[in-house]
Amino acid sequence: MAGHASKGKNPIIAAVLNLIFGLGYVYLGTKKVLGVPTIVFVLLVLVIDLVLGVFTAGLASLLFGILLAVDGWQKAKGGKGYVSTEY
Repeated sequence: MAGHASKGKNPIIAAVLNLIFGLGYVYLGTKKVLGVPTIVFVLLVLVIDLVLGVFTAGLASLLFGILLAVDGWQKAKGGKGYVSTEY
């Protein structure tokens, strides 16, 4: 649901947790991220981060983490964000 306000959720915590393999989506209480269950998304992000990190010396993983952190921040503040989620 776009623009879903996460009541009582701190945007800073959501952003920091999203830097760690997208765990901010678990904190925000999302059921699905990009059409897959949240826990599956977190595991996919873990694998993607590891693969990208190896081949780009961590740069792509950092950029991917920053994108997810900004998205988590926006969603915690009630915004739409960049990544499709279901609550």
